[in-house]
Amino acid sequence: MNIMMTTRRSRIALAVAAAAALTLGAAGAAQATPPGSPAIPLNTGQEVPAPTIGGAHGWFSYDIDGNELCYTLEVTGLSSPAAAAHIHVGARNVPGPVVVPLMVENETSFEVSTCTTADAALLAAIEANPGDYYVNVHNANNQPGEIRGQLK
Repeated sequence: MNIMMTTRRSRIALAVAAAAALTLGAAGAAQATPPGSPAIPLNTGQEVPAPTIGGAHGWFSYDIDGNELCYTLEVTGLSSPAAAAHIHVGARNVPGPVVVPLMVENETSFEVSTCTTADAALLAAIEANPGDYYVNVHNANNQPGEIRGQLK
């Protein structure tokens, strides 16, 4: 009888351990996949007009949920501190008007991760056709923008 109780306890313990492993494994897999869009490279080669100075680069990723845009903007090596960043409407190699202002730090290298609200219809349009939009970072040396990346 003692062996039978030990065997039953072992089976219960194994079942609990298996269930926990499946639950944790599923949670770990979900966390391993980053939310939102892929990281979009930002560089001077995409900016129009071409920057006068600079070899800066960076990354932009974003996620849209209704009227909320959450994003991470990472910039390295601007020729002067960032003054502004925006999402613009515009095809590749074409400058366009600002549609969403983004937060920056007054630094030459920084990372900002935050959320902002914007018109839900505009964000839905960005989500539906991201290639029609780009993000860029402006500074005193390159007021039209020093680095740019087309959304995907």
